[in-house]
Amino acid sequence: MKKNILTIMLATTVMFVASASYASGNKTAIGAKGYTVYSVIDGRESTTAYNKKGHWLYTIQRYSIDNLDKNIIDKVRSVYDNYGVTSIQKIEQPGMDAVYVVHLENTKSIKLVRLTRDDMELVQDFNKQ
Repeated sequence: MKKNILTIMLATTVMFVASASYASGNKTAIGAKGYTVYSVIDGRESTTAYNKKGHWLYTIQRYSIDNLDKNIIDKVRSVYDNYGVTSIQKIEQPGMDAVYVVHLENTKSIKLVRLTRDDMELVQDFNKQ
């Protein structure tokens, strides 16, 4: 038990020291299964989760309208050219390629598109009424 607490404390300390130099607004939530760090990095909201032993599980970055990734927008607009991009989430997990969830909207519908390195998939399509 002491070893687990020390591991969590050490991992949290290392994480705060490493992230403090380039992140702002850090907040940490510690739970039974691990802990989650909320921060803002380069103007993007970021959520990173770690297990009880301090191993990284995932990171989700939320891009706002003013800091959207131009390359991602260009790929999506090549298929959905009459839609505006309202936001993007980038999801990273160990051993996997990044996945982007792109929110699109026009006057008739709202779409969620999942984009990976070599694939684009329409996940949800909502009609406006």
